[in-house]
Amino acid sequence: MSTSSLSYLVWGLILAAGLILWWFAHARAKVAARPSDVVGRMATHPVLRVCLVLTFIWFGWHLFAR
Repeated sequence: MSTSSLSYLVWGLILAAGLILWWFAHARAKVAARPSDVVGRMATHPVLRVCLVLTFIWFGWHLFAR
């Protein structure tokens, strides 16, 4: 298995997990919080705000570096 195949597999699993969580958040509101609620909570907490910014930087870099 090449490195790019492994990378595509990992990104596919992350996407699948995100879609499943999104479905649970919209279909069953008590199972999982909506993504906008999670980001809103993270943006108001000082430590989690740093994590949110670092996540955006990481995603931005990896999308750019491809």
